[in-house]
Amino acid sequence: MKKIMGPGMMLLAGLLIIPGNLWLASRVLAQSESPTIADKQQQEIQQKRQEEWQDREDKEKKLQNTGKRQQDASKRQEDAIKRQKATERHLRKLEKDEN
Repeated sequence: MKKIMGPGMMLLAGLLIIPGNLWLASRVLAQSESPTIADKQQQEIQQKRQEEWQDREDKEKKLQNTGKRQQDASKRQEDAIKRQKATERHLRKLEKDEN
């Protein structure tokens, strides 16, 4: 009888201890989930900052491209004016040669 009661008591003690440990483990898991929420929020904030930074860089590139395009357009316009004047001179020369 003593041989049966010894393991039975150990089994009973184990059953009482295990639920207690599970309760403690669930509290620990609940606490460990809190930093993950904070980590997710931090990652979201970091991602938003990165997107804002990328938007700023894109806007800056567009402004630089706009300035370059304006310079190129003014250069093309000046070249067109020079060609126009050269063509007019050439036409006048041809008209003088005909007369």
